[in-house]
Amino acid sequence: MINQLLNTNKIVYYRFIEDLKMENSIIFYENFTKEAENFYGKLIFFDFSKLNFVDSSGIGTLLRISDYLKGKNSKLFIVGINKSMSSVFRLAGLHQIFNILENNELNSYLTKEELEKLM
Repeated sequence: MINQLLNTNKIVYYRFIEDLKMENSIIFYENFTKEAENFYGKLIFFDFSKLNFVDSSGIGTLLRISDYLKGKNSKLFIVGINKSMSSVFRLAGLHQIFNILENNELNSYLTKEELEKLM
């Protein structure tokens, strides 16, 4: 479902490798929250560059994860969202809920060395 590419004192970066949908969203939520138990005050990045689709169950899971992370004083960012998903997120008003970044905006959060690890 996802690969963790980077985990530092302040940043955790994941890349999704399969679509987030009803069939896998519950398992993803359970696995992620178990892994994120100690993510206090971290910036969490979900890289969607390999994703083609997120259904309503997947969006609901992302909302639950965002709330879960806020309770840990952490912040969720979504990166690499394609144009089709971006349009859906905007129409649904999700761009006001999620922190959606363009790939070039990662420079503001990650060091050059951290960015190189993601390539």
